[in-house]
Order: sequence, then C-alpha cells, then structure tokens
Amino acid sequence: MKNLFSYFFILYFLVSCSNRDEDIVENVNSLTLPKTLTTKSSSGDIVSEYKYDGNKITSIISNNGRKSIFSYTGNFITKSITYDSSGEIEYKVSYEYANNKLSKKNYKYTFLEFNIFYTWVDDNHVYFVDDKYMPENAINRTDVYFSSGNVIKSTNHIYYPNNYTIDKVEIVENDSKNNPFKNIEGYSLIAFDISSDFFPQINNITKITTSREGNVNGEPLTENYFRTFEFTYDTKNFPQIYTVSDSFGNSYKYEFSYFE
Repeated sequence: MKNLFSYFFILYFLVSCSNRDEDIVENVNSLTLPKTLTTKSSSGDIVSEYKYDGNKITSIISNNGRKSIFSYTGNFITKSITYDSSGEIEYKVSYEYANNKLSKKNYKYTFLEFNIFYTWVDDNHVYFVDDKYMPENAINRTDVYFSSGNVIKSTNHIYYPNNYTIDKVEIVENDSKNNPFKNIEGYSLIAFDISSDFFPQINNITKITTSREGNVNGEPLTENYFRTFEFTYDTKNFPQIYTVSDSFGNSYKYEFSYFE
C-alpha cells in the first residue's frame, strides 16, 4: 500500500498551462496552487503538472506517461482514475462521505477490489479498517489524531492469531508554514496516509518518529526510526525545495512551482 499511496501523491497534477487556465486560477481569490512537482533523481527527473477547474484538481499528468483524473460531486472529490504509461487503467478509487467527512474508499484493480471504512470518533480523531482478506479474528486498525488541521499522531494495531502482534506509534511534528496542497478543494479530506512523502493538511510535517513493538512468531520485536522533512520556502511561505530523509540513510528531493 505504501507504493500505491506514494504514487498517488507523487504523481501530482496537471498538464499544459494555457492562458485560460491561468485566468481560472487568478479568479479563485488568487489562491496559491501547485503548478508542477519535480521529483529529482539521478536516473532523470519526473515532472508532474497540475490542472484545475478553479481550485478543484481535475488531472495529474507526468512526463513518464502516467496520469490521474479526478471527479467532483459538489465540493467533494468522489472518484479518481489512475492510468499507467501505456494508457491502461491501473486502478480506480471512489470516495464516499458522511457529515462532510470521508467515510469510505473503494479501490478497484484488475484482479482486486477492497474497501476502507472510516469512523470519526470526533473532529480530531478518525480510525479506519479495510475488508481485504484476513484470518478469522485478525485485526488491522489505524487511528489518526489531528490538531488545528494537522496530523499529530497515528497508531496501528495488527494482530494475526498464532502469527504476530504489532503496535506502531507515529508522533508527528509540524511547522507553521503553508502546505502545498492546502488550497485544493476537498483534497485534505481524502488522504490519511503519512507513509507517503506528501500529506495534504494546513501546515507541513517536519518529522515523524516511529516506534514498533510486539512479537513475530514468538520472537519479540522492537524498532525505532524516523523521517525528517526539510524545506526551502518561497516568499509566501510555501515549500519550494522539499527534502525527505530517513534514519536508514535514504534521501529524496522534490521541487514545487505554483500558480499564484
């Protein structure tokens, strides 16, 4: 799932910026919206361009041939379709809402379909489970906690009878600057996966500290690791250069440009 969600966020938005598109953006109260996201790599940069109808994201097209198309109902994103570089559908996601909050995602692949169900305890706490096959009495539940529009903590409890029990806790630190995706209509409502390098919220994640404890096949498990996010900001305090590093020695660099 990490690759799925990482792609979902890295693939970001749209194609050719015509004068008409620029006029549309300017008419939405001069909101700052992502224009391009460049993923820096020694094997070649991937440039993803973003296209909007007002401040609603409509498509994502990258120079490696992959793209995603988004559909809205009112102000809510209700469907996305992602295509591979050959133009074939890779997967579809449908979104459902209750009380203006995400309640269900449905994923459809060629040979697989499953749902994720979201239950809101209150405005600052949601947990979710999916209906992928698991052994009887198995558990896989994730809880996400928010404060002031930002994720501050995530926990995951996995239990497979006679196999393993693992509890993961992620503590999230945030800055006070502008998140690149904060002005995209409905976008922050559909994403709760902080395993991705990108997470749409009010401000930017600066560090995630993770601990995992439990046992696997009778053997104790203890792990601690982290990811850090470093930014160079533009004059409006939106990230311009975005570097992600982890405790395993990996580092990834991205660059943003914006419609303003």
